Amino acid sequence: MSGRPPRDGPARSSEGRTAARPGVAGEGGRSSLTDVARLAGVSVSTASRALRHSGIHLVAATTRRRVEAAAKELGYRPNPLARGLRARRMDTFAIMVHDVADPYFAEIVRAATSAASGAGYLTVVCSSDRDPDTELRYVDLLIDHRVAAVLFAGGGLEDRAYQRAMAHRIAAIRAYGGAVVALAPRVERWPTEVTDNRGGARLMTEYLIGLGHRKIAFVTGPANVHTSVERWRGHREAMLAAGLEPVMERGDFRPEEGAAATRRLLERAPGFTALFVASDTMAVGALAELRRQGLRVPEDVSVAGFGDVPGWEFRDPPLTTIRSNLGAIGEAGVRRAMSQLNGTDKPPRVRVHPVELVVRDSTRPLERV
Repeated sequence: MSGRPPRDGPARSSEGRTAARPGVAGEGGRSSLTDVARLAGVSVSTASRALRHSGIHLVAATTRRRVEAAAKELGYRPNPLARGLRARRMDTFAIMVHDVADPYFAEIVRAATSAASGAGYLTVVCSSDRDPDTELRYVDLLIDHRVAAVLFAGGGLEDRAYQRAMAHRIAAIRAYGGAVVALAPRVERWPTEVTDNRGGARLMTEYLIGLGHRKIAFVTGPANVHTSVERWRGHREAMLAAGLEPVMERGDFRPEEGAAATRRLLERAPGFTALFVASDTMAVGALAELRRQGLRVPEDVSVAGFGDVPGWEFRDPPLTTIRSNLGAIGEAGVRRAMSQLNGTDKPPRVRVHPVELVVRDSTRPLERV
């Protein structure tokens, strides 16, 4: 699948000569979108969006005028037939994840891919590394290829400029009949299938308090990711309701950051008897750091995670966690996208999927001395 439009025939002036700038036009003197992009100093995809007359402009006005001037100078004219072909919606679902290596996202992708394939759709995966600009560039490419649906598996990014730019892109997807579904918390009012992040964090914290723990440390994710915000809120609510002081460090949902956050907690708030980590992936790093520091789990510190990614029950020790049923989220996201494409989507806009507390060997009641 190529994002480069086919070359059009030569544009001729009133004198019958090919209208092309020497050294700029394509082979044989014919001007193409690539030539326009080169002359305007922009990418081909940006030039394509600037020349799209849909009423929705995804580029700055100054850039659009520069591209239009370059097209006029080169005598470039889009091929109506090619444009009509590109306007057709592709039988493709895109899944936007924050980290393709994270088992949390891998499980969502696995289930969504299977469900989409069963409905006759190809699936592509885009990994943004939680970078707003990267995510926006991916969405631009997906718009150019007219994917049928985009499923956002990562939590929304707390960046106002990103949110404004994304709103324009979502409007463009909907303008050609595409679907958009969120599979994690976002501020945007999109159709959403999401796990109960806030309730799950509250449930786990209450469980640890019920075991007798009073000094509970918490490792959350990045401050700009809405999923992190929701899980921190749930934990904090439970701690304050019990009259306890929350203690928090941030990671970025990777094992090495889970280890680093645990190390910082041990340095500035030693003596905690339980550690709640906002993702199973970070919990792996936390377990490793505790062992490196000579602390036993659960004898010295109880450790809990969030997600219940398959295989975590075989860790040493097996991890107590919140089961999100990630496969069900991925499948529900595909069904929700299909209902939008078919015009049958119904309220509620946000469907919150229940979570489950899974108790394993990494936690135990606090032994009072």
